[in-house]
Amino acid sequence: MTRRIIAISGPPGAGKSTLADALGARLGGVVVRYDDHEVITSWPPERVIGWLDAGAPLEQAVAPGLHAALLAQTGLVLFETPFGRACPDTGGLIDFAIWLECPDDIALTRKLGALARMNHRNPAFAQWLTGWLDSYTVFTRRALAVQRLRVMPTADVAIMADADPATVVSRSLIHLVA
Repeated sequence: MTRRIIAISGPPGAGKSTLADALGARLGGVVVRYDDHEVITSWPPERVIGWLDAGAPLEQAVAPGLHAALLAQTGLVLFETPFGRACPDTGGLIDFAIWLECPDDIALTRKLGALARMNHRNPAFAQWLTGWLDSYTVFTRRALAVQRLRVMPTADVAIMADADPATVVSRSLIHLVA
């Protein structure tokens, strides 16, 4: 059986997971998540800032095992990734790329809500969340700007993701079945 990889990219909180899960369920595909393989979020802030200062070379944003995980799939693969075709390791495997464009305030609100729902009973969560919010103005906004500049132009289609999930799924299906 052949493999068709559809990448879903966008800023954190744009709805990549929600869309990948919905399309996978609706179209019978498997979801592969960059986040299950990435290591960049474990970097200390100084390293992230240095990486951004060096031009954010995506070959350094390694995700061990991700390339192999994509190749191990057959049929329809929904690839949830922040980097789309811009990633040197996996970009060449992508057959169709969707960019979810979402206003930063909506994306941030969604991400914080998802994190709070996942970790609301974890005593260390408040400390972690404070650190994450502190880093937002130091380097996260800058990283999001780099992401939009480099990843969005590699997408086959950009879809506004500022609506409810069902609307975003409908907007995506129009492009996938055409």
